Amino acid sequence: MNRLTTFLLGMVAGAGLLYTSENYYIVRGNEGVHVVPKIAGKIEFPYRDIRNFTVDDWRNNVSLGAAIVKADKSELMVDSLSNVRANFDSLLNSLGE
Repeated sequence: MNRLTTFLLGMVAGAGLLYTSENYYIVRGNEGVHVVPKIAGKIEFPYRDIRNFTVDDWRNNVSLGAAIVKADKSELMVDSLSNVRANFDSLLNSLGE
């Protein structure tokens, strides 16, 4: 490969990554990795691991939550919030003893 071909392949790869990061979230949930379209195109880090998200994390990532609900994948949010519920229940049980 000559330099021009390498440069053009790099440009195509960069454009593809830019398009993906602007238009999609790549969400890691309990069941695996999901691709969720963003509601509004904006450049931000596209990968989110929501397995251990707390209520405060969801408050700080409102656009991610809205995109998940719009994509009919709200079970991803329920799974991550069930961890919050389990932690809360264990805290209540420890206080009751």
